[in-house]
Amino acid sequence: MEEIAKTLQQKGYRFTKQRQQIFDALTSSPQSVEEIIASLRNKDISIDRVTVYRTLDCFVNLNLVGKTQFKDKTAKYELLTMANHHHHLVCDKCGSVEDIPLDDSILLKRVHKQTDFQVNSHSLEFFGICANCQ
Repeated sequence: MEEIAKTLQQKGYRFTKQRQQIFDALTSSPQSVEEIIASLRNKDISIDRVTVYRTLDCFVNLNLVGKTQFKDKTAKYELLTMANHHHHLVCDKCGSVEDIPLDDSILLKRVHKQTDFQVNSHSLEFFGICANCQ
């Protein structure tokens, strides 16, 4: 938590109570804006939808949070750390999202070598049918 506050402060932002509450809502799993708002309401915390969107945009721009857009146009947000970099398995039937860690270092090196493109970030989602829906 201190690292987040420090990063925000270095970039000229304050780590307000609302930003902390939104950040806390993301610690368990990837969440959509609707899920974040519902989670906060369950804790009797009322935060305006616009504030949630603006805070998430700020976190994404500072590379604190990743935003993944799924087929149904739903965006989910999750905390970013190099220690937990992963990709997603997305079920087309039930919409469940499962994290899958993959060593993609070879792919990233190949992209750089073939294109001279320096990758700053990336996301990868696999769409199909989960074991529960098969």
